[in-house]
Amino acid sequence: MEKLRNDLAKEVESLRKTLKAPTEEIGGDKVWVGKNARAWHRELDGRHRKLAEQVGKLLPLVDAALRGEPEKVSAAEARSYHQDR
Repeated sequence: MEKLRNDLAKEVESLRKTLKAPTEEIGGDKVWVGKNARAWHRELDGRHRKLAEQVGKLLPLVDAALRGEPEKVSAAEARSYHQDR
């Protein structure tokens, strides 16, 4: 679980920025201008914000799951866990 958390932490910033560049380019009057460009910019900006919001919830979920598990278990408990899976 801790490896998952560490891997996810590395990806979170990248995921938050996923739509940032296209949103800025469309909204910056360099790539596309006009009424349709503004509409696309608003739509993309909303999706960018929503994605960042959802990604922001990932690490707290993993952290909560980690807090609910013991730091170490016996070998017998580990075997039992794997057999149940």
